[in-house]
Amino acid sequence: MQQFFTAQIRTAIFVFLLSGILTYGFTYFFITPKYESTAVIFPPNTHANIHLVSAGIRFGYDKEIGEQLEILNSTAVRNALVQEFGLLDEYGIDTNDAFYLEKLQKEYDRNISLDRTINKSINIIVRDHSPLRAAEMANRLVVLADEHMSEIVHKNVELAATSALASYQEKAALITAMTDSLDAMRLAGESVWTYGEERKSGRYQNYELQYRRELDRFLELKMRWEELDDLLNESVPKSYVVSIAIANGKPVYPKKGLLAMLAGALSVLVYFGLLQLKKST
Repeated sequence: MQQFFTAQIRTAIFVFLLSGILTYGFTYFFITPKYESTAVIFPPNTHANIHLVSAGIRFGYDKEIGEQLEILNSTAVRNALVQEFGLLDEYGIDTNDAFYLEKLQKEYDRNISLDRTINKSINIIVRDHSPLRAAEMANRLVVLADEHMSEIVHKNVELAATSALASYQEKAALITAMTDSLDAMRLAGESVWTYGEERKSGRYQNYELQYRRELDRFLELKMRWEELDDLLNESVPKSYVVSIAIANGKPVYPKKGLLAMLAGALSVLVYFGLLQLKKST
């Protein structure tokens, strides 16, 4: 009996080792490994008002983190990365397929992920068959997101500046017309100096009060347009890169050692199951 159990144990060990070695060899020779690289960034601190691009160097809060994640996940950034690195060919996507964009998105999400940490940083994680490409894509995503954010901000500022300039010019024309009207009223004798004192008609006083209100509004519009015009020449704050992605020589997929152990353990279970079935019959 003791020899029987010893033989069983020896056989189980042999089955475990054989299955593990075969599985390890299969994953080593027939499964292309994937490598992972991670870039860590802090979104820049910004404001929702006109001083967006001059907010300083402090890191962003929840609002900025959410915006940065949206930019990183945007179609524009994804398409730029796909085109630059030829991911359609890399993922084996046939553009003639009616659902190729859906398949591309699934492969993209499977290989590229974004994690928001408790420290308010963002981890950009990329997996690829080439460790160098994985690192390059992670670092390139940071640049593409910053460029897209800058493009959006400048486009919005440009639209705001154009609108502000139009309002400023319209108000300037009104101020010019009202100034001419005041001069005409003075010439008509509605504002005269008598013994060092200016005497104004009621109509002139009311019109002058309205003129001063319009002039204050004109100066506000002028200041707003000048601020927006200055912002067009400023650069949008970029993400602070805590650590750039580097090429890692150790693949994360497949986990050959773990798969080998699982295969060995499963084979041993099957072996003892067959023994138990044979004994019962």
